[in-house]
Amino acid sequence: MITFNGVTKRYADGTVAVDNLSLEVPTGEITVFVGPSGCGKTTSLRMINRMIDASEGQILLDGVDVKTIDPPTLRRGIGYVIQQAGLFPHRKIVDNVATVPVLLGWDKKKARDRAMELLERVGLDLKMADRYPFQLSGGQQQRVGVARALAADPPVLLMDEPFSAVDPIVRTSLQEELLRLQAELNKTIVFVTHDIDEAVKLGDRVAVLRVGGHLAQLDDPATLLARPADDFVREFLGRDRGIRRLSFVSDEGVRLRTDLLVPVSADTASARAIGEPWLAVVDEEKRPLGWAAVKDLPESGTLADAELAPYGTFVSGRDSLRAALDATLLSPSGNAVAVDGAGRAVGAATREALDEALTKVTGSVGIAESAGDAESDGGPARGAGSTGSTDGPARGADGVAGGVDG
Repeated sequence: MITFNGVTKRYADGTVAVDNLSLEVPTGEITVFVGPSGCGKTTSLRMINRMIDASEGQILLDGVDVKTIDPPTLRRGIGYVIQQAGLFPHRKIVDNVATVPVLLGWDKKKARDRAMELLERVGLDLKMADRYPFQLSGGQQQRVGVARALAADPPVLLMDEPFSAVDPIVRTSLQEELLRLQAELNKTIVFVTHDIDEAVKLGDRVAVLRVGGHLAQLDDPATLLARPADDFVREFLGRDRGIRRLSFVSDEGVRLRTDLLVPVSADTASARAIGEPWLAVVDEEKRPLGWAAVKDLPESGTLADAELAPYGTFVSGRDSLRAALDATLLSPSGNAVAVDGAGRAVGAATREALDEALTKVTGSVGIAESAGDAESDGGPARGAGSTGSTDGPARGADGVAGGVDG
Protein backbone atom coordinates (compact mmCIF):
# COMPACT_ATOMS: atom_id res chain seq x y z
CA MET A 1 0.00 0.00 0.00
CA ILE A 2 1.24 3.46 -0.94
CA THR A 3 -0.39 6.35 0.89
CA PHE A 4 -0.21 10.05 0.08
CA ASN A 5 -1.13 12.19 3.10
CA GLY A 6 -1.48 15.89 2.27
CA VAL A 7 1.53 15.82 -0.06
CA THR A 8 2.66 19.12 -1.58
CA LYS A 9 5.63 19.87 -3.80
CA ARG A 10 6.61 23.53 -3.90
CA TYR A 11 9.70 24.73 -5.78
CA ALA A 12 11.98 27.59 -4.81
CA ASP A 13 10.36 30.00 -7.28
CA GLY A 14 6.99 29.41 -5.63
CA THR A 15 5.61 27.04 -8.26
CA VAL A 16 3.34 24.41 -6.74
CA ALA A 17 3.54 21.19 -8.78
CA VAL A 18 1.45 19.07 -6.42
CA ASP A 19 -1.02 20.55 -3.97
CA ASN A 20 -2.21 18.72 -0.85
CA LEU A 21 -2.53 15.33 -2.57
CA SER A 22 -4.15 12.58 -0.50
CA LEU A 23 -4.90 9.14 -1.92
CA GLU A 24 -4.12 5.46 -1.51
CA VAL A 25 -2.57 3.06 -4.02
CA PRO A 26 -3.86 -0.40 -3.05
CA THR A 27 -1.49 -3.34 -2.85
CA GLY A 28 -1.48 -5.57 -5.92
CA GLU A 29 -3.36 -3.15 -8.17
CA ILE A 30 -2.56 -0.73 -10.99
CA THR A 31 -3.30 2.90 -10.13
CA VAL A 32 -2.97 5.29 -13.05
CA PHE A 33 -2.18 9.00 -12.70
CA VAL A 34 -3.58 10.83 -15.70
CA GLY A 35 -4.10 14.47 -16.60
CA PRO A 36 -2.94 17.33 -18.83
CA SER A 37 0.59 18.72 -18.90
CA GLY A 38 1.44 20.55 -15.68
CA CYS A 39 -0.91 18.54 -13.47
CA GLY A 40 1.91 17.03 -11.37
CA LYS A 41 1.44 13.38 -12.29
CA THR A 42 5.13 12.65 -12.95
CA THR A 43 6.18 14.71 -9.93
CA SER A 44 3.80 12.69 -7.75
CA LEU A 45 5.23 9.41 -9.03
CA ARG A 46 8.85 10.50 -8.57
CA MET A 47 8.21 11.52 -4.98
CA ILE A 48 7.46 7.87 -4.18
CA ASN A 49 11.06 6.78 -4.81
CA ARG A 50 12.47 10.13 -3.67
CA MET A 51 13.86 11.21 -7.01
CA ILE A 52 11.99 14.32 -5.89
CA ASP A 53 11.34 15.03 -2.22
CA ALA A 54 7.97 16.33 -1.05
CA SER A 55 7.85 19.80 0.52
CA GLU A 56 5.00 18.94 2.87
CA GLY A 57 3.02 15.86 3.87
CA GLN A 58 3.92 12.19 3.96
CA ILE A 59 4.24 9.35 1.48
CA LEU A 60 3.97 6.00 3.26
CA LEU A 61 5.12 2.71 1.80
CA ASP A 62 3.39 -0.04 3.76
CA GLY A 63 3.10 2.39 6.65
CA VAL A 64 6.74 3.58 6.56
CA ASP A 65 7.49 7.21 5.66
CA VAL A 66 9.74 7.11 2.58
CA LYS A 67 11.69 10.08 3.97
CA THR A 68 13.04 7.77 6.66
CA ILE A 69 14.54 5.42 4.05
CA ASP A 70 17.92 6.06 2.44
CA PRO A 71 17.16 6.98 -1.22
CA PRO A 72 19.47 4.38 -2.87
CA THR A 73 18.07 1.66 -0.61
CA LEU A 74 14.53 2.79 -1.33
CA ARG A 75 15.07 2.80 -5.10
CA ARG A 76 16.61 -0.66 -5.19
CA GLY A 77 13.38 -2.00 -3.74
CA ILE A 78 11.15 -0.21 -6.28
CA GLY A 79 11.06 -1.01 -9.98
CA TYR A 80 11.18 2.03 -12.26
CA VAL A 81 10.32 2.16 -15.96
CA ILE A 82 10.60 5.37 -17.96
CA GLN A 83 9.91 6.55 -21.50
CA GLN A 84 12.38 5.11 -24.04
CA ALA A 85 13.53 2.55 -21.44
CA GLY A 86 16.66 4.42 -20.26
CA LEU A 87 18.96 1.44 -20.86
CA PHE A 88 22.73 1.64 -20.49
CA PRO A 89 23.92 1.86 -24.12
CA HIS A 90 27.35 0.31 -23.44
CA ARG A 91 26.01 -2.80 -21.68
CA LYS A 92 24.49 -5.91 -23.21
CA ILE A 93 20.77 -6.52 -22.71
CA VAL A 94 21.29 -9.33 -20.21
CA ASP A 95 23.58 -7.10 -18.13
CA ASN A 96 21.13 -4.20 -18.30
CA VAL A 97 18.42 -6.43 -16.81
CA ALA A 98 20.80 -7.82 -14.18
CA THR A 99 21.82 -4.34 -12.95
CA VAL A 100 19.79 -4.11 -9.73
CA PRO A 101 20.38 -7.72 -8.58
CA VAL A 102 24.13 -7.16 -8.96
CA LEU A 103 23.87 -3.92 -6.95
CA LEU A 104 22.04 -5.89 -4.27
CA GLY A 105 24.95 -8.31 -4.01
CA TRP A 106 23.72 -11.24 -6.08
CA ASP A 107 26.48 -13.28 -7.70
CA LYS A 108 26.80 -12.66 -11.43
CA LYS A 109 25.51 -16.06 -12.55
CA LYS A 110 22.37 -15.83 -10.42
CA ALA A 111 21.71 -12.28 -11.64
CA ARG A 112 22.17 -13.25 -15.30
CA ASP A 113 19.96 -16.35 -14.88
CA ARG A 114 17.24 -14.11 -13.43
CA ALA A 115 17.71 -11.70 -16.34
CA MET A 116 17.30 -14.49 -18.89
CA GLU A 117 14.15 -15.71 -17.14
CA LEU A 118 12.64 -12.23 -17.26
CA LEU A 119 13.55 -11.60 -20.89
CA GLU A 120 11.56 -14.69 -21.76
CA ARG A 121 8.70 -13.64 -19.50
CA VAL A 122 8.31 -10.26 -21.22
CA GLY A 123 8.18 -11.96 -24.60
CA LEU A 124 11.69 -11.41 -25.96
CA ASP A 125 13.77 -13.90 -27.90
CA LEU A 126 16.67 -15.00 -25.71
CA LYS A 127 19.00 -14.50 -28.67
CA MET A 128 18.70 -10.78 -27.91
CA ALA A 129 20.39 -11.17 -24.53
CA ASP A 130 23.87 -10.57 -25.98
CA ARG A 131 22.85 -7.60 -28.10
CA TYR A 132 23.18 -3.92 -27.22
CA PRO A 133 20.21 -1.54 -26.87
CA PHE A 134 20.83 0.17 -30.23
CA GLN A 135 20.31 -3.21 -31.92
CA LEU A 136 16.72 -3.47 -30.64
CA SER A 137 13.55 -1.73 -31.76
CA GLY A 138 11.81 0.80 -29.51
CA GLY A 139 9.20 -1.72 -28.43
CA GLN A 140 11.85 -4.33 -27.65
CA GLN A 141 13.79 -1.81 -25.57
CA GLN A 142 10.66 -1.02 -23.56
CA ARG A 143 10.21 -4.73 -22.84
CA VAL A 144 13.80 -4.83 -21.61
CA GLY A 145 13.03 -1.83 -19.40
CA VAL A 146 10.11 -3.69 -17.83
CA ALA A 147 12.29 -6.78 -17.33
CA ARG A 148 14.99 -4.70 -15.65
CA ALA A 149 12.45 -3.12 -13.31
CA LEU A 150 11.23 -6.58 -12.28
CA ALA A 151 14.69 -8.14 -11.90
CA ALA A 152 14.94 -7.98 -8.11
CA ASP A 153 11.24 -8.88 -7.73
CA PRO A 154 10.23 -5.53 -6.18
CA PRO A 155 6.74 -5.27 -4.67
CA VAL A 156 6.26 -1.80 -6.22
CA LEU A 157 6.64 -0.77 -9.84
CA LEU A 158 6.63 2.88 -11.00
CA MET A 159 6.00 3.46 -14.71
CA ASP A 160 6.37 6.97 -16.13
CA GLU A 161 4.74 7.14 -19.59
CA PRO A 162 6.68 4.00 -20.57
CA PHE A 163 4.85 3.33 -23.85
CA SER A 164 4.32 6.85 -25.18
CA ALA A 165 7.34 6.86 -27.51
CA VAL A 166 6.37 3.79 -29.56
CA ASP A 167 3.92 3.41 -32.43
CA PRO A 168 0.25 2.52 -31.74
CA ILE A 169 0.56 -1.16 -32.71
CA VAL A 170 3.59 -1.73 -30.47
CA ARG A 171 1.94 0.30 -27.72
CA THR A 172 -1.12 -1.94 -27.73
CA SER A 173 1.12 -5.00 -27.58
CA LEU A 174 3.05 -3.59 -24.61
CA GLN A 175 -0.17 -2.74 -22.78
CA GLU A 176 -1.45 -6.29 -23.23
CA GLU A 177 1.89 -7.64 -22.05
CA LEU A 178 1.74 -5.51 -18.91
CA LEU A 179 -1.77 -6.76 -18.11
CA ARG A 180 -0.64 -10.35 -18.65
CA LEU A 181 2.35 -9.89 -16.37
CA GLN A 182 0.26 -8.18 -13.71
CA ALA A 183 -2.20 -11.09 -13.72
CA GLU A 184 0.75 -13.35 -12.88
CA LEU A 185 2.75 -11.13 -10.53
CA ASN A 186 0.21 -8.87 -8.73
CA LYS A 187 2.60 -5.96 -8.26
CA THR A 188 1.59 -2.61 -6.79
CA ILE A 189 1.92 -0.39 -9.86
CA VAL A 190 1.72 3.38 -10.24
CA PHE A 191 1.44 4.23 -13.93
CA VAL A 192 1.63 7.75 -15.38
CA THR A 193 0.07 8.62 -18.74
CA HIS A 194 -1.55 11.55 -20.52
CA ASP A 195 -3.72 9.17 -22.58
CA ILE A 196 -7.17 8.53 -21.10
CA ASP A 197 -7.67 5.43 -23.28
CA GLU A 198 -4.49 3.91 -21.85
CA ALA A 199 -5.57 4.90 -18.34
CA VAL A 200 -8.95 3.18 -18.48
CA LYS A 201 -7.51 0.12 -20.20
CA LEU A 202 -4.75 -0.49 -17.66
CA GLY A 203 -5.99 0.96 -14.39
CA ASP A 204 -7.80 -0.77 -11.56
CA ARG A 205 -8.20 2.80 -10.36
CA VAL A 206 -7.61 6.07 -12.20
CA ALA A 207 -6.59 9.33 -10.51
CA VAL A 208 -7.41 12.33 -12.70
CA LEU A 209 -5.26 15.34 -11.79
CA ARG A 210 -5.93 18.92 -12.82
CA VAL A 211 -3.31 21.61 -13.54
CA GLY A 212 -1.68 22.74 -10.32
CA GLY A 213 -1.47 19.26 -8.85
CA HIS A 214 -5.03 18.94 -7.52
CA LEU A 215 -6.82 15.58 -7.44
CA ALA A 216 -10.04 15.94 -9.45
CA GLN A 217 -11.35 12.38 -9.16
CA LEU A 218 -10.19 8.92 -8.11
CA ASP A 219 -12.32 5.98 -9.20
CA ASP A 220 -12.37 2.68 -11.00
CA PRO A 221 -12.60 3.19 -14.78
CA ALA A 222 -16.25 2.21 -15.14
CA THR A 223 -17.39 4.66 -12.45
CA LEU A 224 -15.12 7.38 -13.78
CA LEU A 225 -16.61 7.10 -17.25
CA ALA A 226 -20.20 6.83 -16.03
CA ARG A 227 -20.09 9.54 -13.37
CA PRO A 228 -17.39 12.19 -13.85
CA ALA A 229 -17.06 14.41 -10.79
CA ASP A 230 -17.19 17.77 -12.57
CA ASP A 231 -16.92 19.56 -15.90
CA PHE A 232 -13.12 19.35 -15.95
CA VAL A 233 -13.16 15.56 -15.64
CA ARG A 234 -16.01 15.29 -18.15
CA GLU A 235 -14.10 17.37 -20.72
CA PHE A 236 -10.84 15.50 -20.10
CA LEU A 237 -12.55 12.15 -20.63
CA GLY A 238 -13.80 13.40 -24.00
CA ARG A 239 -17.09 13.37 -25.83
CA ASP A 240 -16.76 9.67 -26.68
CA ARG A 241 -16.59 8.50 -23.06
CA GLY A 242 -19.94 6.73 -23.59
CA ILE A 243 -18.25 4.43 -26.11
CA ARG A 244 -15.30 3.87 -23.75
CA ARG A 245 -17.73 2.95 -21.01
CA LEU A 246 -19.03 0.04 -23.10
CA SER A 247 -15.64 -1.65 -22.57
CA PHE A 248 -16.82 -2.38 -19.02
CA VAL A 249 -20.22 -3.78 -19.95
CA SER A 250 -20.54 -7.50 -20.70
CA ASP A 251 -21.83 -8.70 -24.06
CA GLU A 252 -24.00 -11.30 -22.32
CA GLY A 253 -27.17 -9.29 -22.96
CA VAL A 254 -26.74 -9.43 -26.74
CA ARG A 255 -29.34 -11.67 -28.40
CA LEU A 256 -27.77 -14.03 -30.94
CA ARG A 257 -29.36 -15.48 -34.05
CA THR A 258 -28.23 -18.95 -35.10
CA ASP A 259 -30.40 -18.98 -38.23
CA LEU A 260 -27.99 -16.57 -39.94
CA LEU A 261 -25.16 -19.13 -39.75
CA VAL A 262 -25.06 -21.22 -42.93
CA PRO A 263 -22.53 -23.93 -43.86
CA VAL A 264 -20.37 -23.31 -46.91
CA SER A 265 -21.71 -26.54 -48.41
CA ALA A 266 -25.31 -25.20 -48.51
CA ASP A 267 -26.78 -24.64 -51.98
CA THR A 268 -27.64 -21.11 -53.01
CA ALA A 269 -31.33 -21.91 -53.45
CA SER A 270 -31.59 -22.97 -49.79
CA ALA A 271 -29.74 -19.84 -48.75
CA ARG A 272 -32.24 -17.61 -50.59
CA ALA A 273 -35.13 -19.44 -48.95
CA ILE A 274 -33.98 -18.24 -45.50
CA GLY A 275 -35.24 -14.81 -46.48
CA GLU A 276 -32.43 -12.69 -45.01
CA PRO A 277 -30.29 -10.17 -46.94
CA TRP A 278 -27.00 -11.35 -45.38
CA LEU A 279 -25.84 -14.79 -44.21
CA ALA A 280 -22.72 -15.71 -42.22
CA VAL A 281 -20.95 -18.53 -44.05
CA VAL A 282 -19.07 -21.04 -41.86
CA ASP A 283 -16.83 -24.00 -42.65
CA GLU A 284 -17.26 -27.61 -41.57
CA GLU A 285 -15.93 -26.77 -38.10
CA LYS A 286 -18.26 -23.76 -37.81
CA ARG A 287 -15.44 -21.26 -38.18
CA PRO A 288 -16.60 -18.06 -39.91
CA LEU A 289 -15.53 -17.48 -43.50
CA GLY A 290 -17.38 -14.26 -44.32
CA TRP A 291 -20.74 -12.67 -45.04
CA ALA A 292 -22.66 -13.53 -48.20
CA ALA A 293 -24.99 -10.93 -49.71
CA VAL A 294 -28.00 -12.99 -50.80
CA LYS A 295 -28.82 -10.68 -53.73
CA ASP A 296 -25.37 -11.38 -55.20
CA LEU A 297 -25.43 -15.19 -54.88
CA PRO A 298 -24.89 -17.25 -58.05
CA GLU A 299 -28.02 -18.73 -59.63
CA SER A 300 -26.85 -22.24 -58.77
CA GLY A 301 -24.12 -24.06 -56.90
CA THR A 302 -23.17 -23.75 -53.24
CA LEU A 303 -22.01 -20.94 -50.99
CA ALA A 304 -18.46 -22.02 -51.78
CA ASP A 305 -19.04 -20.27 -55.11
CA ALA A 306 -20.20 -17.03 -53.48
CA GLU A 307 -18.10 -13.90 -53.07
CA LEU A 308 -17.77 -13.29 -49.33
CA ALA A 309 -17.51 -9.94 -47.56
CA PRO A 310 -15.32 -9.22 -44.49
CA TYR A 311 -16.65 -10.01 -41.05
CA GLY A 312 -16.03 -8.88 -37.49
CA THR A 313 -16.10 -11.20 -34.49
CA PHE A 314 -16.38 -11.01 -30.72
CA VAL A 315 -16.06 -13.77 -28.14
CA SER A 316 -19.51 -14.45 -26.71
CA GLY A 317 -19.67 -14.26 -22.92
CA ARG A 318 -16.10 -12.97 -22.60
CA ASP A 319 -15.87 -9.75 -24.57
CA SER A 320 -17.47 -6.40 -23.90
CA LEU A 321 -20.39 -4.66 -25.51
CA ARG A 322 -17.85 -2.34 -27.14
CA ALA A 323 -16.16 -5.33 -28.80
CA ALA A 324 -19.54 -6.46 -30.15
CA LEU A 325 -20.24 -2.95 -31.44
CA ASP A 326 -16.78 -2.76 -33.04
CA ALA A 327 -17.45 -6.07 -34.78
CA THR A 328 -20.71 -4.84 -36.33
CA LEU A 329 -19.08 -1.63 -37.54
CA LEU A 330 -16.31 -3.60 -39.26
CA SER A 331 -18.79 -5.66 -41.25
CA PRO A 332 -20.60 -4.41 -44.37
CA SER A 333 -23.57 -6.53 -43.32
CA GLY A 334 -24.05 -4.45 -40.18
CA ASN A 335 -23.97 -7.67 -38.18
CA ALA A 336 -21.29 -9.36 -36.07
CA VAL A 337 -20.32 -13.01 -35.70
CA ALA A 338 -20.18 -14.26 -32.11
CA VAL A 339 -17.58 -16.99 -31.58
CA ASP A 340 -16.58 -19.22 -28.70
CA GLY A 341 -13.10 -19.38 -27.19
CA ALA A 342 -11.97 -21.74 -29.96
CA GLY A 343 -13.13 -19.39 -32.70
CA ARG A 344 -16.23 -21.37 -33.69
CA ALA A 345 -19.32 -19.36 -34.61
CA VAL A 346 -22.15 -19.59 -32.08
CA GLY A 347 -24.49 -16.99 -33.54
CA ALA A 348 -24.82 -13.60 -35.16
CA ALA A 349 -25.54 -10.28 -33.47
CA THR A 350 -27.59 -7.86 -35.54
CA ARG A 351 -27.71 -4.09 -35.16
CA GLU A 352 -31.21 -4.51 -33.75
CA ALA A 353 -29.92 -6.91 -31.09
CA LEU A 354 -27.16 -4.47 -30.15
CA ASP A 355 -29.73 -1.68 -29.93
CA GLU A 356 -31.73 -3.79 -27.48
CA ALA A 357 -28.65 -4.52 -25.34
CA LEU A 358 -27.54 -0.88 -25.33
CA THR A 359 -31.00 0.31 -24.40
CA LYS A 360 -30.97 -2.00 -21.37
CA VAL A 361 -27.60 -0.61 -20.29
CA THR A 362 -28.19 3.09 -20.89
CA GLY A 363 -31.96 3.35 -20.58
CA SER A 364 -31.77 5.36 -23.79
CA VAL A 365 -32.43 4.78 -27.44
CA GLY A 366 -29.61 2.43 -28.34
CA ILE A 367 -26.49 2.82 -30.44
CA ALA A 368 -26.79 6.51 -31.29
CA GLU A 369 -27.32 7.53 -27.69
CA SER A 370 -24.60 5.24 -26.32
CA ALA A 371 -21.98 7.09 -28.36
CA GLY A 372 -22.84 10.37 -26.69
CA ASP A 373 -22.37 11.84 -23.29
CA ALA A 374 -24.88 9.54 -21.56
CA GLU A 375 -25.69 10.42 -17.98
CA SER A 376 -28.39 7.84 -17.40
CA ASP A 377 -26.66 5.70 -14.81
CA GLY A 378 -28.47 7.37 -11.95
CA GLY A 379 -27.09 8.67 -8.69
CA PRO A 380 -24.86 11.64 -8.01
CA ALA A 381 -21.39 12.02 -9.40
CA ARG A 382 -18.66 10.54 -7.27
CA GLY A 383 -16.08 13.04 -6.16
CA ALA A 384 -12.36 12.87 -5.61
CA GLY A 385 -11.29 10.00 -3.47
CA SER A 386 -14.40 7.93 -4.05
CA THR A 387 -14.28 4.32 -5.09
CA GLY A 388 -16.58 2.05 -6.96
CA SER A 389 -16.84 -1.47 -8.26
CA THR A 390 -16.56 -2.53 -11.88
CA ASP A 391 -19.18 -4.87 -13.23
CA GLY A 392 -18.85 -6.78 -16.47
CA PRO A 393 -15.71 -8.00 -18.24
CA ALA A 394 -12.14 -7.39 -17.18
CA ARG A 395 -10.48 -4.06 -17.94
CA GLY A 396 -9.19 -3.61 -21.42
CA ALA A 397 -11.87 -5.89 -22.87
CA ASP A 398 -12.39 -3.63 -25.85
CA GLY A 399 -10.52 -5.94 -28.16
CA VAL A 400 -10.63 -4.82 -31.75
CA ALA A 401 -12.85 -7.14 -33.70
CA GLY A 402 -11.14 -9.37 -36.19
CA GLY A 403 -11.79 -9.36 -39.90
CA VAL A 404 -10.85 -11.22 -43.06
CA ASP A 405 -11.41 -10.69 -46.72
CA GLY A 406 -13.62 -13.29 -48.29
